[in-house]
Amino acid sequence: MSIEINQILTLTDFLPTFFVLVKFSALITSVANICLLLGMLFVYLERYRLVKSQFTITLVLFTLIFLFQNLLFTVYFVFILPQTILYAIIPLIFLGLEFIALALLLKITLK
Repeated sequence: MSIEINQILTLTDFLPTFFVLVKFSALITSVANICLLLGMLFVYLERYRLVKSQFTITLVLFTLIFLFQNLLFTVYFVFILPQTILYAIIPLIFLGLEFIALALLLKITLK
């Protein structure tokens, strides 16, 4: 009987912790995206300094727009944390997919 009560108490302790982790995961992912974008911006600015190409300046502007968007997300998640798990997971999926896309783009950029 005591094992069942301990399992139930552990599960009820786990769920609030899991929800807090999910709520802050979107913020953490947004900050990780900012780090990737800063790396890409540095590479693109260096290439623009050397090449002065229209394509490179477009890449710089592309990176700045995504950087601005992720800064807005970060500020939003700092001040307005999601209240339900659904409202926390939806931005996390979006930001996670964006992180994967930016990581791939940075990998190709560095080659």
